[in-house]
Amino acid sequence: MSRKPIKSRAASGKTPPSFGASSFGAFSTASRGTDLSYLAEPPDLSSVSDSNVVVSLKNLQKKDATTKAKALEELVTYVQAHPYEQDGGTEEPILEAWVQLYPRVSIDNSRRVRELSHILQFELMKSARRRMERHVPKIVGSWLAGTFDRDKAVSRAAAEGLSSFLTTPERVTQFWKRCQPQILEYASDVIKETAETLSDERSTNADDAEAKYHRVLGSSLALVLNLLQKLDLPDLEKCQDIYDQFFEQDKVWTSVTINDAVVRRLSSQLLSACLDKRSDRVGADLARLSKIFVGEGLKSSQTGSAMEYIGVLTRLTVKHPTTWTSEYRGKKSLASRLQGFLKRGSQGSPSKFWILLNSLLEVVPASILPENLDGAQAFLESMRLGVSSREEPRSNAVDGWSTYLNTARRFVATVQSGEDRVKLVQKNIFPLVAHYLYPTPETSIWASGSQLTVLIKAYTSTATSPFEEVVEGTRSEWNQWKENFKNRIRNSLPEASKEYEKSQKHIADEGDRWFALTGLISEAHEKTLGTERPIPNLPAKYSLELLQDVFKLLKTRNWKPFGAAATVKSAFGKSPRLFRQSSEGTSEVFSYLKDLLSENQVELLQSPAAAYVFSSINLLGQIPEQQQEYEKIWKANVTALLEYEDHPGTSPALTTLISTDYASTLAQQVQGLEGELVKRCLTCAADDTSLGWDLFDAVFTFGTLTDAASRQLAKELGGRITNSLGQPNPGVVKGLRLIAEKKPDILIQDEETHMNLMTNLLSLSERFDVTSDIATLKQLMDNPSANGHRTLGLVQQSISGADPSSLAVDTLVQQAMQAHTSATDVVQIEQLEQLLPDTNVWKQELEYFFQETPNPSLALTSILGGAYFLPTTSSTTQNTSVRRDREGCSIPGRMAIYTIKLLAAGFQFHSLPVVKQVDILMYLSLTMVLAAEQLTIMDENKIWVSLSSKADLSAAEDLVSSVRSFFNGMAVDSDNWRDGPGLIYDLVRALIDEARSLTPMGLHYARALGELVQSLAELHGFPSSGEQWLTSLDILKNTPSTVLPAIAVLGGLGESASASRVVSNFCNRLVSDVAGANLGQEKSLATLVLINACMQIYDIGELPVANNRLVFAVRQITSWLETPEDLDYRFAAEACRSLQRLLPCIKDVYGPYWDRSIEFCTYLWTKPIIQSLDSRLPEIYASLRLIIMLDSLEEPNDDLKDILQSTEEKRSAALLELLKLHRVKDTQPLDIVDSIICRQVEKLPPHHIKDLSEIYGLVASDSRAIQTAAFTLLHQALPAAQEELSLDVLLEKKDAQLPDELLSLLLDAPTLESYSDDVLARFPTTIRSYLLSWHLIFDAFRAASFKVRSDYADNLKAANYVGPLMDFTFDVLGHSAAHPLSLDRANFTEDNIREYDLKLAESEDEERNMQWLLIHLYYLVLKYVPGIFKAWYIECRSKQTKIAVAGWMAKYFSPIIISEALDDVVKWNETQEPPAEDEKELIVKVSGTAREVVAGYEIDEQQASISIRIPQEYPLEGVSVTGINRVAVNERKWQSWIMTTQGVITFSGGSIIDGLATFRRNIVGAMKGQTECAICYSIISTDKKMPDKRCQTCRNLFHRTCLYKWFQSSNQNTCPLCRNPIDYLGADTRGRRGA
Repeated sequence: MSRKPIKSRAASGKTPPSFGASSFGAFSTASRGTDLSYLAEPPDLSSVSDSNVVVSLKNLQKKDATTKAKALEELVTYVQAHPYEQDGGTEEPILEAWVQLYPRVSIDNSRRVRELSHILQFELMKSARRRMERHVPKIVGSWLAGTFDRDKAVSRAAAEGLSSFLTTPERVTQFWKRCQPQILEYASDVIKETAETLSDERSTNADDAEAKYHRVLGSSLALVLNLLQKLDLPDLEKCQDIYDQFFEQDKVWTSVTINDAVVRRLSSQLLSACLDKRSDRVGADLARLSKIFVGEGLKSSQTGSAMEYIGVLTRLTVKHPTTWTSEYRGKKSLASRLQGFLKRGSQGSPSKFWILLNSLLEVVPASILPENLDGAQAFLESMRLGVSSREEPRSNAVDGWSTYLNTARRFVATVQSGEDRVKLVQKNIFPLVAHYLYPTPETSIWASGSQLTVLIKAYTSTATSPFEEVVEGTRSEWNQWKENFKNRIRNSLPEASKEYEKSQKHIADEGDRWFALTGLISEAHEKTLGTERPIPNLPAKYSLELLQDVFKLLKTRNWKPFGAAATVKSAFGKSPRLFRQSSEGTSEVFSYLKDLLSENQVELLQSPAAAYVFSSINLLGQIPEQQQEYEKIWKANVTALLEYEDHPGTSPALTTLISTDYASTLAQQVQGLEGELVKRCLTCAADDTSLGWDLFDAVFTFGTLTDAASRQLAKELGGRITNSLGQPNPGVVKGLRLIAEKKPDILIQDEETHMNLMTNLLSLSERFDVTSDIATLKQLMDNPSANGHRTLGLVQQSISGADPSSLAVDTLVQQAMQAHTSATDVVQIEQLEQLLPDTNVWKQELEYFFQETPNPSLALTSILGGAYFLPTTSSTTQNTSVRRDREGCSIPGRMAIYTIKLLAAGFQFHSLPVVKQVDILMYLSLTMVLAAEQLTIMDENKIWVSLSSKADLSAAEDLVSSVRSFFNGMAVDSDNWRDGPGLIYDLVRALIDEARSLTPMGLHYARALGELVQSLAELHGFPSSGEQWLTSLDILKNTPSTVLPAIAVLGGLGESASASRVVSNFCNRLVSDVAGANLGQEKSLATLVLINACMQIYDIGELPVANNRLVFAVRQITSWLETPEDLDYRFAAEACRSLQRLLPCIKDVYGPYWDRSIEFCTYLWTKPIIQSLDSRLPEIYASLRLIIMLDSLEEPNDDLKDILQSTEEKRSAALLELLKLHRVKDTQPLDIVDSIICRQVEKLPPHHIKDLSEIYGLVASDSRAIQTAAFTLLHQALPAAQEELSLDVLLEKKDAQLPDELLSLLLDAPTLESYSDDVLARFPTTIRSYLLSWHLIFDAFRAASFKVRSDYADNLKAANYVGPLMDFTFDVLGHSAAHPLSLDRANFTEDNIREYDLKLAESEDEERNMQWLLIHLYYLVLKYVPGIFKAWYIECRSKQTKIAVAGWMAKYFSPIIISEALDDVVKWNETQEPPAEDEKELIVKVSGTAREVVAGYEIDEQQASISIRIPQEYPLEGVSVTGINRVAVNERKWQSWIMTTQGVITFSGGSIIDGLATFRRNIVGAMKGQTECAICYSIISTDKKMPDKRCQTCRNLFHRTCLYKWFQSSNQNTCPLCRNPIDYLGADTRGRRGA
């Protein structure tokens, strides 16, 4: 049977079938025929066709719940697989079997089984439909009973099945009506069941059996209850006999005492329903009900059902009071039963229980309740125990004690004696109030009644009693409570006691409770005045007497008992109605308050009672009837306080007195108070004393000062917001923040105060970490709608100047945009210009930067090229210091940043007049050009004072990129920019006009013009109409006023103008001009610059000029080169640039031009340094480009070929001289030149480098490019140098030495502590130089012989060079912190470990580049100097580092080192030279998986073999050499060879090859001169030894064992060959015979 997931009704794919009400008639009289007992007969399953279903149905009769649940799941799946549409659904035998099984399964102890049974029943209804409907009468009771299951999942499953066809309330009622007989029959049968019949005690424990019984019994009661509730009387009468039979069962009513709350509740609800629907039947059964329901019910536990029980008992009592009297036949009285029930309280019921209980006690016959004092007290005590028990919920306290008090009041009325009444209230009511006022452990039983609602009811129960003696007893009790409280105050502990504070706190709490209750009584008294039952205010008299005594006590004890003072405050706060009516008592209290500080009562200010007493005065002000008294008292105390101005207690006292709304008016009536408050506020803010802040806050919270005084105080504070060091004064900031929160108008109305304060706040928020006070104050002050015009002034003032206190640009932008967005449209247009910088100031400040001649190196990066050589400066110009902000930014820089950020924020720039827009854009572009130049050459004292800090560098880069992006955005929409008029058209014209002056400023206008035209040309090209535009500009002329605009426009247009005839004609004129130019004239220089700008437009070799003109121009220029010393850097650079473009056009022309050009370039590279490097860079750059062009020229003529070949070495030497140039700082032009030099140097043949010692120092250059070039040269040259050195060492037998120049680079080893994380991540050049030097060290190792390597290792070991490298490596890679770099996660492969590719590494980010080099160097250390690394490892003191290094090495490096070592052995073995004639070949076998090398040497058909094993931690752990087969030598000699082999490997850098060679050498040495034994004709004897006994006559060698055997066999001691005697050999031994 398939086990598909069970589908619920809601999830099934089809709508459940509808069962009409008409079908109910089919089973209206049918019998149920079902038994719930476990002894019921099993169904007949013989007719079921599916064997799997049979198994499942049988499993339902098993005892195991899991088995039954699984069987039900299978049946549900089966039924769902057989829908009604498929052969009418489930077959009939299954339905018949299920009808018999369903009742028992539906009451199973397993929740899951019961749920699945109802699901299956519903699925069968869907599947079989009408065939299943016929069986419904048999199972309707069980199905409906399932809807009352206590488990929600089970009841929901049953209810969902029924609701699928009982879709309306009417249909539900109809169903119950039709099924009434079957339901009643099921309920009657069920109620006869017992726990023993429902469960098999052999397999079910008692608890489960009882649970099932209670569940079944409850379902029976619930079914009948629902019938009574759902059906009308006529319908019920149809089955009256069956109902009578059901209710005849005692179990129906004895269920009220059963040990199950649900069943008890159902029993009570059933009786309640019977009182409605079967009232006459109930009346006929009162005796049984009185005995069971009243007598037994009160005696039994009603936990969880007490509310329902009391409710129905009340209804029963109302209808049939005789159930308590005549109908009751029990031995024990119902009164005692009722008292026992009351002792148990509500038994877990809600508070409604007590309300119902009150109703019950009202209707219980009076004869049942006690009428004498003792009985009443016993009854109340029982009730009190129930109300105050621990199990009673706290939420029931009010209703519980209310019922208790109602009951007590009834007993007061029933008790006959007045004395008994007083005793009754004294013992049963007054303790409630007494415990509240003064709780003690002895009275804790009354604790739950200490709620004001209960206490008021307790008070009114006695104070409004109709019996005078009870009222009088109440008065007496309150007087006694007052006296007791007064005594406790008098006896409270003094200040010297350790428990002083605790004692006073208890007094304060008691006073608070006293006046909370009396205040409530006073309120009730006022509300009930004039009613039928007014509530008297008995405690008022005693409360005033208590206060008078308290004041006397306070004066007597010098105001020390603050608990008494707190009582006074509680009186005014909790019971204000006590003072509304003037009386002798209130007048005396007021007099105490008025004279607090008279009669030298300064002790009050020093005492903790002061705060409570002065607060009492404020509370008095809240009583409207006593306003006059309050004003007198307030003024008297404030006046007195001003006399104690130096006393520390004055400030808190003043704070308290002014902390009320009524005090603001009174404060201005007291002379001197306002001045004193201002003085104290200033002192508090300036000194930031915590004691005065409460006063400061109160002054502005309650408006104690006048507006004039408040403004003066704010102005004073605004001037002190920073201290003498410019740092924020936290106290003043806090004070201003409080003012802004309470009365912001004070700070905003005065323009001067507001402007100064805003400026200071914005400045503070930029320079320091913004505290919460500064941020809050700034936010409160930031109100553009109220101060928009002030913001404009603030922005304009701040942007037009610069000093260390200037506001940051971001702040100004934020302020400007707030004013911009908050203004109205009309006002906004007027204010737009005011939000932008003043262009006059901008221009004036820019002029300071054009007093110096432009840096010549900028010609390399600028679009203007050599134009930077043309401007001159006036010597009369005075250099003025530039004003800067605290970041070092000048005013033009601030204006540019402000403008571009303002535009980016959405400022309506296009709404301004075009003239204003043009001015702003011109100065913006001019400032951007200056910033770009400063970035290019990293100059100082320009737009920024320096770009050394990361923040300034980033700001400059952002400015340049933002301005360029803005202009590019403008250019996108300007396709007709040449046609004008328009913003771009006007801007271009304005820039041309400004660029006409041959000055530094004109140069920079020209550069701005060139970049703008370049952007426009790239987007829109150069159309045919551009010819007319160029002509109209009238700038393509070689005159001083047009040279800069012409260069700018030509540079901007670029290749797009190559087809222009105007430009072509201009180029021809310039070429002709060059042919007649003279060296040294400024006009000639301008002509060269112009022609170079013009020729850049065309491709190389494609100039639109006649060949003869070009030859004349070249001849003229090269004629200058004959005396190269006459050309300054300007002419040299421009001449080279011109030749670079001119020579390719005449490449077929022979002449001296080629020789002169190359010689001139070589001269420029080697000439003496008499100028700054910035001046030399243009000529070096141009000459390098010229040489590169000549070297790569296609189809050169023979002259050029010859000169290139003949000057090759000379040019190489000259290039090396360029490498050695002294470089002061790193700039973009220098980087460009260095990159070209390095590319050329890297191509030099190694044999051109005569002396490597001069190159080593370049590895330490600050230029990365120079470092790279030097390293590349050395990396290529070192192998050849090492081969030569190895040969010299071998021939001269001297020790090899690493170059001192190279070792000197290792002296200053870097440490992690010397670099911050940010700097380290950028791979500083010093670290790069150090690591590349190490790479060169190992390059020397790589090509060196064994002897040279050993010498090099000794060099490194002697000066401990490797140790610092290892320390730095493992610090950077994280081993020192126990977090080594994961090579897998960082994507470092084995190839990366083995090889470091400098070119590829430079394309990676700097941090990864450094990590790669460190990893590779560590690999080289392990490979070439493992012994030194091992020594460092042993000496390393950090255990954490050692553990990390060992694991890291074993994981990533050891496998590579081992693999390479074994591969080297294989290669060595394959390349061994053939052995000599008397030698044998060393047989070597390598096993990579076992990390083992086995070497054997054949001797006389045997092999002397050893094994060399490499450990996993190699090379940290050394290799182990063990012998496999000893041959030809004794054990001692053999072990000596093994130890020698291992020693050679260990001390020769871990070379296994050296060890193998040593082993072979030992064997070959031992076999030299050895001959065969003349007896056995073998070299090796049976004991693995060689012949060692020589005949003294014939000099032949014999094995000792062979000789002895010869002696034994020949019976004589003679030589086998010469027959002469041989010396005695000694006794025969097993060892000598080889046994």
